[in-house]
Amino acid sequence: MALHYLSAVRLLRRADEDKARALYADVIEALEQHCTDVCVDWCGNELNITVDLTTDGEHYVAIAGRESLPWHDDRTEIGGWKAVHIDNTHGTAKVVYDTTTAEGDPPGDMSLEPLAEEVGAYVNGWRAEHGG
Repeated sequence: MALHYLSAVRLLRRADEDKARALYADVIEALEQHCTDVCVDWCGNELNITVDLTTDGEHYVAIAGRESLPWHDDRTEIGGWKAVHIDNTHGTAKVVYDTTTAEGDPPGDMSLEPLAEEVGAYVNGWRAEHGG
């Protein structure tokens, strides 16, 4: 019985992940037009879109909205786009792009092209400077 339960849970989880990936397919595609190493990761109940700066995972750019990426129904809660360079070596985070607005305010610019261009320019510049 436990095996059937785990299989059902795994199937439901996979369906949620597929739904989340489909919801952000245009974001992933836009980023891939400007930089390489775009990753989509499903950790727990959270969808993560990242661009790896290094192969060891110490540096990457995380794409989010006000807080995280809602994955359940639509993207109306995002409130704009935010891209943050995460540096696990030094435990720092640097915002490289942000159009988010405060909760309750109308969302900021949700256009994908400026997000992808800014992230692509940052990623490619960082890699050129740091040999990534």
